[in-house]
Amino acid sequence: MASADDLIPSYSFEVTLDGISFSFTKVSNLSGSIEVDTIVNGGNNDAPVVFRKPKRSPDMLLLEKGVYTSVKDVAMALFKEGTKIDAININVLRNGKTVRMFFISGGLVVRREFSPLDSMESAVFMETLQIAHTGMTEIPLPFGV
Repeated sequence: MASADDLIPSYSFEVTLDGISFSFTKVSNLSGSIEVDTIVNGGNNDAPVVFRKPKRSPDMLLLEKGVYTSVKDVAMALFKEGTKIDAININVLRNGKTVRMFFISGGLVVRREFSPLDSMESAVFMETLQIAHTGMTEIPLPFGV
């Protein structure tokens, strides 16, 4: 039986884009989906038939991070709109050990956005990358890793 110790509290995560590691503060829309068609036979529809169909719209991944004023942010400028990203790896860590791994291939940066410029605000200047992709794979890890 599962216990509270099996949950993943106090986690951190690592994100690499084409082998370059970045420190993002937030990853949103970590999901994959398919599209289906349902065929309903006339009369009693106790068991409609469901077919997988080609996707018409991609899944969207959002990556947010604070903007640095040092050489650490030079590589982020490479990921402008229209840039293809062949491999996105997201590792969820607990106590320094990887407990979940996600892999996304065939990404395309569709939007790059910065937080509003407001001289009266004392918040961190944020950058958001929106990446379109066609699916996410969770890499199975052995127990106790």
